[in-house]
Amino acid sequence: MGGNTVILYPAIDLYQQKAVRLRQGRFTEQTRYEVSPVHQAWSFKEMGSSWLHVVDLEGAQKGFPCHLDLLKEFADTGLSIQYGGGIRTPKDAERALASGASRVMTGSMILKAPDGGKSLFETFGNALVPSLDVKNGYVAYGGWEKSTDSGAEYFLERLMDQGFSTFLVTSVERDGTGRGPDLELYRKLLRLREKAEILAAGGIWDMEDLENLWKAKLPGAVIGKALYEGNLDFQEALRRWPHA
Repeated sequence: MGGNTVILYPAIDLYQQKAVRLRQGRFTEQTRYEVSPVHQAWSFKEMGSSWLHVVDLEGAQKGFPCHLDLLKEFADTGLSIQYGGGIRTPKDAERALASGASRVMTGSMILKAPDGGKSLFETFGNALVPSLDVKNGYVAYGGWEKSTDSGAEYFLERLMDQGFSTFLVTSVERDGTGRGPDLELYRKLLRLREKAEILAAGGIWDMEDLENLWKAKLPGAVIGKALYEGNLDFQEALRRWPHA
């Protein structure tokens, strides 16, 4: 399509070894899918994807990674894996990377870092992706059950000053709803720091949503429920954004 592209990240959210989806981050509103997570990963690979976005929901709830055993099987597909959920310590991040993750997403650990994330960036570089989960205007953490007193703008600026460049920004209220991405939020962040590599998540439902993200110059989009519910033709999307 020329110019910028949108790299597509098909998502597998895990809970008790099953692929699931939550609605608006609520564990009480959970849909389970019968497909094997590993089989689903192979399916994404066969469709032409090069990345897989894995969220350990059980890990986010319990405070430590619960699905590292599946990471090697995911990595065996040849997909690059970005993994998050329950990454609360540097040791957790090291274990996830050693288990097959290409990069690790974390909210709690990096948001609470006493030096603003500087030492974490020095240790992991951009293999560590800050997760800015926006809920009611503020950044949430701890499985979306706790909230900071600051918005995504504050953390984006602080973390970019520490060296980070790639961020996962999720609109929690839109997650699992199919209401479309929060374009206003993403545009505001890019106006603040135009060089930020923002991966959009939450509410992405169809080709029009991906087109809007492309027009807004978002470099990445995480797609979950739209794939499992058959609302978005992933192969067609990959043809339109061939760098995925």
